Amino acid sequence: MVARDLEVPWGITFLPNGTALVGERDSTRVVAIAPSGTQREVGRIDVAAPRGEGGLLGLAASPAYAPDKQVYAYVTTGSDNRVVRFTYSGGEIGTITPVLTGIPSAAIHDGGRLLFDEDGNLLVSTGDAGEAEFAQDPDSPAGKILRITPEGEPAPGNPDPDSPVWSLGHRNVQGLAFDDYGRLWASRLARTPSTSST
Repeated sequence: MVARDLEVPWGITFLPNGTALVGERDSTRVVAIAPSGTQREVGRIDVAAPRGEGGLLGLAASPAYAPDKQVYAYVTTGSDNRVVRFTYSGGEIGTITPVLTGIPSAAIHDGGRLLFDEDGNLLVSTGDAGEAEFAQDPDSPAGKILRITPEGEPAPGNPDPDSPVWSLGHRNVQGLAFDDYGRLWASRLARTPSTSST
């Protein structure tokens, strides 16, 4: 698979047939890349309003994609960060439906990774939106890893059954993955100080 001419590709998810859906952060395009390497635009996430580090961020195909054809996206809008979903069927994106809204947004630290767990619940990484105190506030969805059902409700087994918060105190998680033991790992980008010679 070779991807060419993509503009700031930021999220990727794979479908059962090997097709990759790639989201472009700044253009809000979703591009389908077939296993053969051919690629084409299949739609845009028009609710996204890119600025700074925000825009069309994470993508995750439903674990039940074969029957339900649902794909989830994390986007920055003009008023918040949110999780949305759409049907991808027949080679194009369907109607965008909000799943979880009201996550603070900013020009920096918007988070945006999505990952389904083995129970079919969705893990969502959110940034602190440049406000460090949000990360420690259990009532704010910012600076967290959230765990929700596919419908956007707090997932069964969360520390607080009435809250989507799975873990808190995060600055700007940019990677989520499970290891072979089922442990969740979260990572963030680290900026390297620039150097110059005179």
